[in-house]
Amino acid sequence: MGARNLRSSYGLIKLSQRLVAAISSLFVLVSILLCQNPTQVPRYDVPSYSSNAITVYHWDDKVKTAASPDGKKKVSIEILDDNAEDFPAKVTVDTEQGQLSATIHFGLDTEVLWSPDSRAFALTGSCCGAGGQYETDVFYVYKKRLVRVELTTLMERAFGHPVRCSWPESPNVAAVKWLIASKELLVAAEIMHHSNCDSFGTFKAYVVDLAGHRVVKVLNQLETKRLYHDDLGEELLQSDDVCIRHPESCHVGSYHQ
Repeated sequence: MGARNLRSSYGLIKLSQRLVAAISSLFVLVSILLCQNPTQVPRYDVPSYSSNAITVYHWDDKVKTAASPDGKKKVSIEILDDNAEDFPAKVTVDTEQGQLSATIHFGLDTEVLWSPDSRAFALTGSCCGAGGQYETDVFYVYKKRLVRVELTTLMERAFGHPVRCSWPESPNVAAVKWLIASKELLVAAEIMHHSNCDSFGTFKAYVVDLAGHRVVKVLNQLETKRLYHDDLGEELLQSDDVCIRHPESCHVGSYHQ
């Protein structure tokens, strides 16, 4: 009888411990929920490179599109192969005349930057992961077709390899702001934000004439922040200005020793 009572008491103690743990966990969960700001925008709805852009995605339970300023067009995106390394995706534009589509190979973390006249949009996304490499194309929307202007290679040539890296690496390329509707675009080229290169996460900006497919002006990071601060996304705003003023303070790698 004594052994049975002992086992019973032991069982009650274990049950009590589980109840206390469950109540504690519930208390923590309720506290977190109560402390959350109900108006806070989810991270995946915040564009990384341009505050003027709209993030677009198509998940199982979430779909987000980007409407043009005139409200007559809409851009959507859908990943074609979840297992592919370059994130192939179908870009669809709904217009009053019907649907137009194109395929890209940088369909992760995409953001759309519509021209104010609704005739074109820039599309930025990653081909390889959340850190990049990010690429950018511009699409002109005509009645029966999309015309693509690729900007990534142009920006890679303009940016070059301005710092030392453990291995060669192309920059992230992202659309920031339309300077002249459908004609001139401000584009950023950023040293990928990981410790492979000196001054990682810093950038330059380029004014691109789309008709001529050429760079007409180059701005350093400090100039870009001064002139276009309100147009920059979080990824560019957090870039370290000390690396521009004192590059030696942002050296990485044993080759500087």
